[in-house]
Amino acid sequence: MISASRFRSRTVLLVTAGALLATTAGGCSQEPKVIRPYTPAAGVSGANDTVKLRNIVLVAQGGQARLSGMAVASADDAITGVTGNALKPDNSVAAALAPSTTRVPLTRQTSVNLTDAGIQVSSPKLTEGLLASVTITFSQGEPITLQTPVVSASHADFSPAAPTPTHS
Repeated sequence: MISASRFRSRTVLLVTAGALLATTAGGCSQEPKVIRPYTPAAGVSGANDTVKLRNIVLVAQGGQARLSGMAVASADDAITGVTGNALKPDNSVAAALAPSTTRVPLTRQTSVNLTDAGIQVSSPKLTEGLLASVTITFSQGEPITLQTPVVSASHADFSPAAPTPTHS
């Protein structure tokens, strides 16, 4: 025969275990709070089948801009060019960007800081605070086109990525 105190101990143990199991099982069926990827920064993100681009911005000064952000590839690839258009406030085309043909190797599963890669474009119509439509081409993967923010190189967060002046 089981004593009353031993019965209470077992009952408390079973109730506690049941409560923990219910709490754990209940948490498994909840939907995630964020179901879409987002970039909690000034830039934008994009991807093709093999390359992911993160926090992409154009850091502009005097009609020139440096492409800033990160790239990571799931297979060896390379950025072969950057083209696009500066956009007006209504997102219509203001002017073409002078293309960059800088080749940037992308090694499988290794992130590449695009700021350090030195990819630059230029247009007299690049306007800080607006967007530019930027298409990045690759040797292997499909091109990625992004509506990229144009940020000022004079802003403290972006000044280290200021474009290097080029002379035409």
